Amino acid sequence: MTKEEFYKILSINRENENIEFKEAKNQFSILGKTEKGKNSKMSIYAYCVAIGNMGSGKIIFGVKDKINPKTGKRDVVGTNAIQNLEKTKKEIYEKLGRKIEIEEFFENSKKIQIVHIPQHPLGKPFEFYDVPLMRNDENLVKMDKGTLTEILNERQNDFSAEICENAKIEDLDKEAIKKLRQKWIEKIDKQKNKEKGKLASIISSCSDKKLLEKLGIIFKNKPTNAAILLAGKENFLAKYFSNSEFIFEYRLNPNQLHCDYRFECREAFISAIDKIEKEINARNTRTPLKKGFFELDIWAFDLWSIREAINNAFAHRKYFNRTEPVFIKMSPDKISIKSPGGFMPGVSPENVLDIEGKWRNRSLMEALQKIGIVERSGVGLDRIFIKTISDGKGLPDFNGTNSEHVILNVPAKIRDLNFVYYLQKIIQEKQINFTAKDFIYLEKIRTEGKIEDKKRIDYFYKIGIIEKVGKSRGQRYILSKNFYEFIDKKSEYTRKKWLSKEQQKQVLLNYFTQHKKGRKNDFRELFEYKLTDRQIDILLNKLRKEEELFFDGKQRSPKAYWKIKKIEKE
Repeated sequence: MTKEEFYKILSINRENENIEFKEAKNQFSILGKTEKGKNSKMSIYAYCVAIGNMGSGKIIFGVKDKINPKTGKRDVVGTNAIQNLEKTKKEIYEKLGRKIEIEEFFENSKKIQIVHIPQHPLGKPFEFYDVPLMRNDENLVKMDKGTLTEILNERQNDFSAEICENAKIEDLDKEAIKKLRQKWIEKIDKQKNKEKGKLASIISSCSDKKLLEKLGIIFKNKPTNAAILLAGKENFLAKYFSNSEFIFEYRLNPNQLHCDYRFECREAFISAIDKIEKEINARNTRTPLKKGFFELDIWAFDLWSIREAINNAFAHRKYFNRTEPVFIKMSPDKISIKSPGGFMPGVSPENVLDIEGKWRNRSLMEALQKIGIVERSGVGLDRIFIKTISDGKGLPDFNGTNSEHVILNVPAKIRDLNFVYYLQKIIQEKQINFTAKDFIYLEKIRTEGKIEDKKRIDYFYKIGIIEKVGKSRGQRYILSKNFYEFIDKKSEYTRKKWLSKEQQKQVLLNYFTQHKKGRKNDFRELFEYKLTDRQIDILLNKLRKEEELFFDGKQRSPKAYWKIKKIEKE
């Protein structure tokens, strides 16, 4: 900045959204952390966030914030606000993911320091400890919804596609690049393509630089963030991408606080995934199954599914302005994978299997897809659900997910082997290709008796794999008679079917024939708590109107009972 420009700024009528004047004769907080651990907005970090969110701007230290009426300019007082320029730039870069520049010069022997602040990335506001700030007159406040929406609606900026300013090709690990090459060749070999031999030869013989260019993760000899995450050297990752880490914890009891084993891994992802899988497999167990002609093995943790879940956590997580690693918590009951950053806008646990084309780190996803590690279409998550349900373990879920992180919980214990066998049977007999949603619906019918999709209900009913029980609001669905005959539990089928009104009445009459009298709690147990008290009352009153039963005694009296009339007459 020239002297002329500096003095012109000193005479600006008032501070605007893009310039902040601070006397700051003594040290000024960089990150805003107080001794009590609180976050103070009176810091360089907070002002960089607020000013950067309003567009690029400056903080000028060593100048009074009020104009001297005699001179028409702000007085220069000198400053010692920033004592270590390089340290300050490094710490702000780690928080913002954007470089700031600090200019320092002397005016009449008084030191001036100017922090030049870049604009926020397109479509992504800067955040001060996860809170987007903005200027409101002289105050820093949480960004209003309208301003936030405007920023979010800007063209989405891809963090993984950005050039890593501090990196050189030499900061990439040779062995990691070799693994990227091998993965790409393996994918090509699996393709049904007449040109696959030629393609494999090109990928096999090209230079490392050319390979990375073909993957779209280096430009003009400069690695992108995606290149560093995929193949960066460990020391470079530790310095500039410390959050690119996986922490694996194993607990024999999932509810205990301490873990029985812990493994930390921060290195090129293409190498890290193999080490993480090795840790998981070392604690895996296998259940051999055989029923008639069916023979299969079910592992507590299907490695393909777990690898897919970890790949997604790596590719979809939020890196910018986050410090947390990906946590993988494993126990004999389940495995939970927690990644920083919530779902993308428009995505939720309810629609996550239906949404396509939502990628937080598009460049990274495209590179992973090219080498066959992930499937951009979202098929991978579908397969996780299909595998878990078809192995009789129930539904994976996203319990614990919020705006700050996504948690995928994959169950490990087999709950219903018979359901496994039955699914195998109908798939083979009817030659049906069930979708992930079909598996989820059948699992919900098995456990809850209801689903909302009427078209799929009609389809399942048409092909004879479910049956209707009851009418109108009380209508439920159960797996067909064939299922219960297949698993040799015909009596269970009968119990489920008698939930029709007439059969319920008959069950009550059978009870009275055998036991002569009964109370409400006896009937609750009789119907296995599947009927509400009101439904039971409706049945009892109907039988009273039909003169089959009568109530003997006062209401709520411990000596009062429902009794059958025929028995009383005898």
